[in-house]
Amino acid sequence: MYVIGITGGVGSGKSYAAHRLQEKLGATLLIADELGHVVMEPGRSAYCQIVEHFGQNIVSLDGSIDRAALAEIVFSDARARDWLNQVIHPAVIEYIRDTIRQNRTRSGILLIETALMYETGCDSLCDEVWLVYVPAEERIRRLASDRGYSEQKSKAIIQSQISETLLREKVQRIVPNDGTKEDLERALDALLTTLDTTALAKG
Repeated sequence: MYVIGITGGVGSGKSYAAHRLQEKLGATLLIADELGHVVMEPGRSAYCQIVEHFGQNIVSLDGSIDRAALAEIVFSDARARDWLNQVIHPAVIEYIRDTIRQNRTRSGILLIETALMYETGCDSLCDEVWLVYVPAEERIRRLASDRGYSEQKSKAIIQSQISETLLREKVQRIVPNDGTKEDLERALDALLTTLDTTALAKG
């Protein structure tokens, strides 16, 4: 199985690009944000750590973690948020690692979409990493239009993430996404023609 990481800053459209690649390649797609919820399910190691740390007040009647209650705690407490991230991120990486291990001998493609590709070490699990790139000014405009973010909020989020200048130096391929959806389709198709078909068939 060939593993391609998909990353990009907030507002870059990496999720949309990842889903389009999934359809074009017939690939399996793992989304780190969604896996963050999976690893908090009852019976998983992260669940036990989180409940032990924050207490039964964050546990719903069905035994699952009440994510709204947890969010209320961590959004107002930087230490709590940092602690939670230190539990969730390794658990997500381990989940991805297990998935790759179980499927490594199979042919096909696995896509991993995450904003924290290098911060969490997820890049080490990938055969190559693609950056969905949009200039910061355009991302700020999109975040205002699509999510109602203020310019100040968007800039704060962008500044908290790894710089795209550094990302451009690290990744293997860059997907420009500062135009229309049709432009993105053409960019993806052009990049797909450059993939090594023997690598994609490895197993």
